[in-house]
Order: sequence, then C-alpha cells, then structure tokens
Amino acid sequence: MKKIFISFICLVFLKSCAKPEVVNVKQSNDYNLDCKGLEISVEEAQKFKKDANYAKSGTGGNVSRLLLFWPAWAQSLHNADKAIVAADNRIYHLKKIMKNKNCKNIKALNASTGENNLSSQDVAGQLRALRDLKESGDLTEDEFQKAKEKILK
Repeated sequence: MKKIFISFICLVFLKSCAKPEVVNVKQSNDYNLDCKGLEISVEEAQKFKKDANYAKSGTGGNVSRLLLFWPAWAQSLHNADKAIVAADNRIYHLKKIMKNKNCKNIKALNASTGENNLSSQDVAGQLRALRDLKESGDLTEDEFQKAKEKILK
C-alpha cells in the first residue's frame, strides 16, 4: 500500500510540471493570411514565447517543484525551452511569408522582435533550429548555408 501511495504522489508531481503551450510552427492557413493577419499571428507567437519565458522564471510553482521534486522542475524547464524554440521558429516562418508577400509592416515587426529571432539561444541551439527549418522546407540550401555562416561568425 505504501509503494502505491508513493507512486501516486510521484505521478502527481510529474504531472504538475509547467506546460507552456508549444505553438505549431506551420499552420494550414498561414499562406492564406493577409499582412495584417500575419502580423497578428506573429504577435500571438510572441505571447507564447513570453508565457514560456515566464514559466522558466522563479515562480512559486517552480520553486516548490525544485524543493519538493526536482524532476518535475527539470521537466518544466525543458517544456518551456521547447515552447520558446517553437515560438521563435513560428515567428521566423511568418516573417518569411510576410517578406514574400511584400508586407510593409515587416520592418516594424523586426524592430519589435529583433532581426534575429534566435539570438536568445546559444550557437548550438541556433544551428539546430536552422537545421529544423531546412528539413521542414522553410529554408533552401542557399538560405541555410548563409544563415549558418552568419551564426558561426
């Protein structure tokens, strides 16, 4: 009975991990959006990223996870990292569509989000994200090589 109770408590702690929502990088209607719709989608992705960054901060939930059951704390941080990378990739994907549609508001978005959405990650993280974008078809081989050289410089 004691083992069952302990197992149940461990399961409850694991399930109590922070779960910031991981946004889908590509959505079926992205290419059908007009410039204003794309701008709104970028703002939504920025909100997902902000929420994930908040989940990584020293919130009361994270502090209690760290003190009471550190694997739940580690899982919370991992979930938040995944959400941040997905939001960054979504923002990049949307900006690429905006560029192809010659949207006028892309410069303002670049100023608000930063020209390089991946700047908050380390070099290895940036290269992984680039590889994922290339494999998903968002980047051509030429674009991939140029971006890779820029990161490595």
